[in-house]
Amino acid sequence: MLVRNLKIEKSNSETQSKVNEKPKEKIEEIKNKDFLTVKDASQLLNISSKTIYRLIERNEINSYNFSARKTLIRRKDIDSYFDNNLKEIQKNLESPENEINLNNSYTIQEVQEKYNISSAGLYNLIIRFKIPKKKQGKFTLVKKEDIDAIFK
Repeated sequence: MLVRNLKIEKSNSETQSKVNEKPKEKIEEIKNKDFLTVKDASQLLNISSKTIYRLIERNEINSYNFSARKTLIRRKDIDSYFDNNLKEIQKNLESPENEINLNNSYTIQEVQEKYNISSAGLYNLIIRFKIPKKKQGKFTLVKKEDIDAIFK
């Protein structure tokens, strides 16, 4: 019984040490590659491979399919994906005039009264023209310049 427990304990500690070593070594190995598989990219970014495929499908990350089972992604493309998204986030943060607030927006009710339009008609226009809207308390706000551009 004692010998069995010692063997089990030894096996568990060996397994644990192998599990702890591999990811660190694997990530270091992945960092040095210029071309990554989808699995490598998902391990590097710590996201699922399904998410990587979704980014590829939306053309947010460039890739090349060698076959149905082999897709490679350039490391540069992953880096540029993050650079582009960070620049876009910075651009949105730097321009508060693009933000929807009470000063530059109408409420839905104000638009209905000003342009004499039903709520269903207004919502159809908002959807058709992809006008951004923001919920603030019990009001839904849409930018004045977007609404005025439609009705002029």
